[in-house]
Amino acid sequence: MQNKMFKLSMVAAALMAASSANAALYKIVPVKANVTANQVYSSAISDSSIASDTDPLGCFASSASCDESNYKLGGDTRLGEDGISYRDEVPFKYDNTFTYLDLRDLRNYCDRELGYKTCDTWAVNKWFGAYSDNDEESCDYSLTGGLCQERRAFSQGYNGRNAVGIIDGSEISAPAETSYTPPGGSRVDDSANTVINKVLEDGTPIGIASSGYYNVSGNYVLTYRQRGFYGTKFMLPKQDGQPIVMQMGRTFAYDSFDYNSKTYVVGSASVAPFDNDDDDKNYWGDLSKCTDTTTTPNPVLLADCQNFAFATQAYVWDSSDGASGEAVSGWIGQSTTSPNRDDAAAQGSARTGVVSDTTSSKYKDLPVLAGFNTRRDDDNLLMQAAIFYPKAGFDITAENQWDSVFVKDAEVEDGGDYIYSNSLIKDMNKNLIAIGEAKRSGRYAKDGAASNRLFYTDASEGSTTTQPTAKYLSGDIFFSSAGGEANAINNYNEMVGSIDAENAREMKGKERRRRGFIDPLNLSGTDSNRLALFQGKAWWLDNLTNGGKFSDDNNAYRIVNATGINDDGVISATANYCAGGYDSTDHNSYCGDGNGEETLMAVKLVPIAGATADDIVQRKGGKPDVKREGGSLGYFALTLLGLLGFRKKKIKM
Repeated sequence: MQNKMFKLSMVAAALMAASSANAALYKIVPVKANVTANQVYSSAISDSSIASDTDPLGCFASSASCDESNYKLGGDTRLGEDGISYRDEVPFKYDNTFTYLDLRDLRNYCDRELGYKTCDTWAVNKWFGAYSDNDEESCDYSLTGGLCQERRAFSQGYNGRNAVGIIDGSEISAPAETSYTPPGGSRVDDSANTVINKVLEDGTPIGIASSGYYNVSGNYVLTYRQRGFYGTKFMLPKQDGQPIVMQMGRTFAYDSFDYNSKTYVVGSASVAPFDNDDDDKNYWGDLSKCTDTTTTPNPVLLADCQNFAFATQAYVWDSSDGASGEAVSGWIGQSTTSPNRDDAAAQGSARTGVVSDTTSSKYKDLPVLAGFNTRRDDDNLLMQAAIFYPKAGFDITAENQWDSVFVKDAEVEDGGDYIYSNSLIKDMNKNLIAIGEAKRSGRYAKDGAASNRLFYTDASEGSTTTQPTAKYLSGDIFFSSAGGEANAINNYNEMVGSIDAENAREMKGKERRRRGFIDPLNLSGTDSNRLALFQGKAWWLDNLTNGGKFSDDNNAYRIVNATGINDDGVISATANYCAGGYDSTDHNSYCGDGNGEETLMAVKLVPIAGATADDIVQRKGGKPDVKREGGSLGYFALTLLGLLGFRKKKIKM
């Protein structure tokens, strides 16, 4: 029994003791998917702003009447694990050599960068989609998801889609890509994976989808693994005549901004093939065939090319015409005519874009972007957090109109040591406050964890001559080695994500449990009334859902990740759900006396009108934690939205 229960760590107990006052600020509204799924994840919440300069409290105002149906939650479902994330340019934000190909590679990278004692199980779940007793050489086709299903699909077929995009629980079908289809192929129904990254107020989705599989004379081919989309339009990769890039090139769409009466989508796009002369990257056959246009005019038809990858750059597209994309910026120290170095492919990505009308800086009314870019360091291509500033004479219709500036103290190299394996910015608000993550290298773990450290930076203070500086979250719930996700920030500087809720050693141990959090940053643009709601400090969101008339209903949930927040204060989140409610309101209460089944589902956290920090009800720490039965939480604990990045193999120590 002991090995099935979580024993509360000393740090978690101290954190809960320090958080002696807990405000009931939110009611929880579940979002049920209308598709078959084992897990339902949130990813974004739409804007529907009633907050204003004269009444900044939004849905917290005593006179507010916020209908949760006015706020659209974006998310996606899973039947099994992704294997390799559908959202990232390179595997685990780490492998820009693209050499993680099989079960052994997955196990090796867990050993190097996470260090779990359970890396064998971790890798098996990634490979098969769930735990399986099958050996490495076969795929368990009773399961869905997993990397093995993709690797073997060409000859064995594909066991159905794994990820379905949803908005308020209803399936969102990705648009059909018609710029290229395999000759002689017929598309296999329900074989495309789709994830949602943003939902506009009118319900327009921004996300990433695969092509789905085509049956070509009995072989199952995937024309592309990832393409960003906006509403009904796909964003195309670089259109320069290279067949492999145009046919199979990947794109990623994360965010949008309005400028000069147009809406632009930001993300990344394939601009060149990766180094395909390296035999270590071959899974089936010979990758070098894929760029031989004389003998291979349709590389998608070859098994050799189904594992093909690319160099990427940060990109911007006119949303009305996804074909008219432009590169944001070149890589740093590596020419765009030389996309590969020492087996690695250069990468860049714009994860967020803002046109600020609230800053007095020179960037007012101009689009500032953020994400990550590549810096060449000798033979290493380092992926690290970057702000993209508009150049003098900025022209959005031209290429390379932004300067790339790395975030100080979030760079991979520190004093000659590769402290981090990667870093990136994930969101930014109109105050140009950007939030991000820096993944500790497995060689530089702290307190037994190679954690994903969370930071914010004031991009308004940066320029081409001055780097903005990363400020790592500390105090309150953020102990020194805590890791998590920095997912979203609204224009009142309220930041949400997930954070470790215990300090157990992960190296030679198990993955730490996490909880969703909110942190109201006291910076330029923060409203004092909003700040007072949270007593000016960070909270686990579970501490803000206890007490009052919604307490019993709220007690059926424990928030494990917060993924979006708008100015009205509405939050999208992912929660563990216990039908009928947990046995008590304690943080670590059992579900059904330890025998109940928890499921993972998307929820909205809607502010309670008139609630203040005076409405305090203590949620006790409690000694027992939920006994984790079944596969739902185990799956989540291993795969929470691709939360960790990893160190690049080619870094030389």
